[in-house]
Amino acid sequence: MTTEIMQQCADMIATDAIQDLAERLGKPQSEIRALVVESPAYAALYDFETGMWQEGPDYFAALVMGSMDI
Repeated sequence: MTTEIMQQCADMIATDAIQDLAERLGKPQSEIRALVVESPAYAALYDFETGMWQEGPDYFAALVMGSMDI
């Protein structure tokens, strides 16, 4: 798997998770995006050695919520 493909997968996961969290929490996507980008889960998503880029948006969103207490 190329780095470009892993990057695209991570981008899609982050985007989907941000949209889902914004809808679920009733907050603007811009507010959720700022929280997500600052979370440890976001750093792990783009650290391709963790394999998180393969997990999907629900798993990622749960990690973000757990780490950010939102």
